[in-house]
Amino acid sequence: MPGAAHVITEYKDLLARTESLIREFRPSLSAGTVITTVRSCRNELMHTGVRRGLAIAAEAMARSRLQGATALDRGAVSRRPHDRSS
Repeated sequence: MPGAAHVITEYKDLLARTESLIREFRPSLSAGTVITTVRSCRNELMHTGVRRGLAIAAEAMARSRLQGATALDRGAVSRRPHDRSS
C-alpha cells in the first residue's frame, strides 16, 4: 500500500479503536481521558519506530493504562474510611 493510503488507513483504524475504547470505559472514564491516553500511546509508539500495526499496538497499550486507571479509582473508593456505627 502506498505511503499516504497506508497512513489514512491506520488513522481510520485508530479512530475506530479509540471510539471502541470510549464505549468500553464509559462511564468510569471520560472520552477526553481515553482520547488523551490513546494519543499519548500512539506518540510513544511512533517515537520508538512502530509504524505497522500502530493502531492495534496503541489500542492494547491504552487499554492496559486505562484498566490500571480504573483499578486505581476502585481501590481509592474501597480504601475510604467506612462509617462504623456499632
